[in-house]
Amino acid sequence: MKRESTSDSAILEATITDLAHGGFGIARVKGQVCFVPYALPGDHISIRLTRKMRGYTWGTIETILHPSPARLLATPCPVFGNCGGCSWLHFAYPDQAKWKQHIVAECFRRIAGIQIEPAWAEDESLRLGYRTRAEFHCDGRNWGFYERQTHRVVPVTACPLCHPVVNQAVSKLTRISALDSVEVTANPDTGEVLVWSNQPSSDLETVFPNSDHPGSNKPRASFSYDERIIVNGAFSQSSLLLNRVLVQVVQNQIGSPNSLLDLYCGNGNLSITYASSIPVVGLDHNEEAVRAAASRGTGDYRVAPEERFRDALQERTWDVVLLDPPRKGAKTLMPALASCKTGAIVYVSCDPATLARDAQILLAKGWEISHVAVVDMFPHTHHIETVARFVK
Repeated sequence: MKRESTSDSAILEATITDLAHGGFGIARVKGQVCFVPYALPGDHISIRLTRKMRGYTWGTIETILHPSPARLLATPCPVFGNCGGCSWLHFAYPDQAKWKQHIVAECFRRIAGIQIEPAWAEDESLRLGYRTRAEFHCDGRNWGFYERQTHRVVPVTACPLCHPVVNQAVSKLTRISALDSVEVTANPDTGEVLVWSNQPSSDLETVFPNSDHPGSNKPRASFSYDERIIVNGAFSQSSLLLNRVLVQVVQNQIGSPNSLLDLYCGNGNLSITYASSIPVVGLDHNEEAVRAAASRGTGDYRVAPEERFRDALQERTWDVVLLDPPRKGAKTLMPALASCKTGAIVYVSCDPATLARDAQILLAKGWEISHVAVVDMFPHTHHIETVARFVK
C-alpha cells in the first residue's frame, strides 16, 4: 500500500475498533483517535503516524500483525491499495454490509441525535462487475484511476468492479492520449457505450461514435435502459443494474400515492414509473436530464434551479415528496420542506452525514423517521446509499 509522507516516524501498535464515515479504520493511539486507510475492525497492526491534527491523528498500515477475520488476504486486483477506485475490496461480506449499516446508524446518532436500525438491501450476485458508469484519467500515456488522494494515474486495464462492457471500452482508450479524462457509460444489455469528455477530440469520436463534449452542437447521445433515457454527460447511477434495487426500495417507501413531487429528479429515474397513473411533477437544474424525462410523454418534468423548488412545495398538497439531492444534501431546502403540506417525505442520499444533518432539521419541526434502508449501490467501496422515509 502507498505510504504517505510524514514528519513523524513513530510506529505504534494498535487494534482497529471501528470504522469512520469515509471508510477509514479507527484506533486509539496515545489517547487520540487515529484514522487509518485500508484498516478493518479487528485488525491488530503497527501504524506509522503521518499527520497530527487537533484532537486526532492519521496513520498508515506498517505491518498487519493479526488480520481481522473480515480481511480477505487476496483480492482480484493487482493495483488495489494504490488505485483510488475502491477501498474495501479486501473487506469480506457480510461484515462489509453490517459496517455500512453501522456507519449510517452512527451518523444519525452523532449528528441527528436519534437511534435507528437501518434495513439492508442488495443484490448478492452483483458485488463485482456491477459498475456501468466510471470516470477514467490519462497522464499522457496511461489510462486508469487516480491514486488515492492524488492526481497520479494508476494504469488500469480492467477493473473488477466494472462491467465487462466498460472494461472493453478502457482497452479502446489506449488508442487516445490527448485527453485528461473521460466518463464511460455502458448499456450492460446491448453493449452501447457513451463517452463524455470535457474537450473535443476527433480521435475520441473515431473510436467512440457516441462521444460528446460541452459546446457540441449535435444532440447528446443516449440509450434507453429499463424504460429510462440515459443521456451522455447527465447523471445516472454508477450501476444501472443495481439501480433496480434502489428503485424497488424507493417504491416500497413511496407506497401508492395519489400525487408525487420529485425534486432533483434527473431523468425521472425514481418517479417515471408513477407518471403514467398519477400526477407527477419533477424538477431539476440539468436541462438534458429533464428533457430525457419529459420525452417519455408522461409526468410534468421541468427545468428549475433549487431556489424554485420551494414554489413547487407550496403549489399544492402532495401525497409524497421525493428528493435525491447531490452529495452536499439539501440543507437550504429543509425549512420549506419541513413546513410543506405532504403526507410523507422520501429522501435518497449518497452521503449519510448530510442526510443526518438534514434529518435533524425535519425532526426539530415535528417529523419522525418511519423507515431507513441502506442500499448497497457501491460494493467494495466505502460509499453508501441511504433511503429514509419521514412522516409527520
